[in-house]
Amino acid sequence: MMRKELFGVFGDREALADARDEGEFDRVCSTGSLSVGIRDPDLGAPHRSAAHEDGEGCCVIWGEIYTPDGVDDPARWFLEAHRERGRDALGGLNGSYLVAVDDGDRAAVYTDPIRSWECFYTDAVGPRAFGTDATRLARLVPGLALDPDSLFELAHISVVLGDRTLFEEVSRTPFDGVLRSDSTDRLDRFVYRPREFDHAGELADRLERALSRRADLRGRKAVLLGAGYDSRTLLAGIPDIECCYTVGTDTASEVRVARKLAEQYDATHRVLPVDGSYFCTDIDTVRYTNGIGESIHIHQRGVERLANADVMYHGWAIDSLLKEFFVQKKRVGAFGKSIKLSGLAEEPDALDFLTDRKLGIMPESTTLLDGCESVPDPEARLEASLEDELERCRERCTREHDLPSVFGVKNLPSKSFRTHLADQFTESFVCADSELIDWHLSTPPEHRSTETFLAAIRRLDPEVLRYRPPDRPRTVSVLNQVEGFLRRNLPVTSFGKPWPDRRSVYEEYDLDRSLLPDSPSLHPCSVRLKLRVHDVETWVDAVAGEGALSPEEIVCPPEGRTLVPGERTASH
Repeated sequence: MMRKELFGVFGDREALADARDEGEFDRVCSTGSLSVGIRDPDLGAPHRSAAHEDGEGCCVIWGEIYTPDGVDDPARWFLEAHRERGRDALGGLNGSYLVAVDDGDRAAVYTDPIRSWECFYTDAVGPRAFGTDATRLARLVPGLALDPDSLFELAHISVVLGDRTLFEEVSRTPFDGVLRSDSTDRLDRFVYRPREFDHAGELADRLERALSRRADLRGRKAVLLGAGYDSRTLLAGIPDIECCYTVGTDTASEVRVARKLAEQYDATHRVLPVDGSYFCTDIDTVRYTNGIGESIHIHQRGVERLANADVMYHGWAIDSLLKEFFVQKKRVGAFGKSIKLSGLAEEPDALDFLTDRKLGIMPESTTLLDGCESVPDPEARLEASLEDELERCRERCTREHDLPSVFGVKNLPSKSFRTHLADQFTESFVCADSELIDWHLSTPPEHRSTETFLAAIRRLDPEVLRYRPPDRPRTVSVLNQVEGFLRRNLPVTSFGKPWPDRRSVYEEYDLDRSLLPDSPSLHPCSVRLKLRVHDVETWVDAVAGEGALSPEEIVCPPEGRTLVPGERTASH
């Protein structure tokens, strides 16, 4: 069971009790059309989850919430605003949240503009049920049918695309969307409307306000700190962070620079060590993937046992929303490699860009799909999945250069990183701030760049770049790329990597033997694929029973496979 969960049904309190034991929740709010249970140690704390009911309606807001000044009860305020303005009331909410509301006339569940929380739902057990934990939803369904397309995407692209899950009976509330008792709809808050303004100056001002909003959380504060640009922004903007945690070893260049950053901002520093357990994931870790992504992004697994902190900050999604990770730049060939320049690609091709191996979208082994006899032309199937999802993203932008960004923000495979942290700590997701999302949508892609971001954070603190990232020692990006190439190909010290090397850790601890002992045919595959296979097998076993799906079936999904969990009751 996760420490934090929202679960509900579009029905009365009796319908909720038929699905779950009310004793599992800290608070239950109910009307005749909507009943919602919430479990959250921070329920009722400032800027945290809130609940209200008044006899005619109810509202539960789950997550991190900021409302207009002077609002003491966010759930009550939103319930009244929804009665007056309907979905337009969402304009007054800021943060990372889900809202379940019944104003006496309309019952709905809303995501925030970037769907930073997933809301799963099923119609297979009476009134539509929904919640944040896909495992608990799936366990309610008496017979689960695998979605072979979803399984194929998760194994080979690292994430289930769109609004699907691994099971045909369980879906997701649409990106920037709304869930109702018998339908779903997409909203129009996340739409690109570029304009010209002082991009760096405006970003600096908005960052300062976003960080200030999140600086008064109660308890001992910590940050997951790397040596790059993103997490140091939190140190520069939140004055009383006491401790920093970095994954790696004491001798790694990433750790050495992170330690200097912690000293610069008067914080203590601790290393999160890497051993065989880094990849030996069980359901306690894999549950945070919700069966739609990979757990490899939960680099900080185990931090909850080591950290002496109540509040945890992180820089997740800064590279996607405030920098250029999903912006297709112009490239030139040099030394048999491709070097990225500052200008935009003249003829952008979103599919070509997303299938670049550097983004981790496609398989790392060129022979990975050779054995998929049950899948005709698997490479074409992968491209078709990506093309279909890109087409669904197209309505949110007018320029081809923005298309990969819509895809990336909508389908971030690293969401499990944040889901894990938020379940273990009072967590703050700075990038979900509505002012920063608006900056992202208003800024032309040529200005959503590392250069703009660095100019902005220097305004927060002129000394923020005193210690440069180890792989970017120079101020000019091209020079860093050239030096990195030379270090990789000449007998000199390399820059190193910000995260532990997957292959070396996997081989050092002989994880084929512990993770895939009965599947020798998969041992030659790439490490990342094998870790995804283990994730899926672990998660499906937790839902449908051990051995429900073999590792080989995950790589080459069977058609028409039905998994039947054991009989479920409210006590489950």
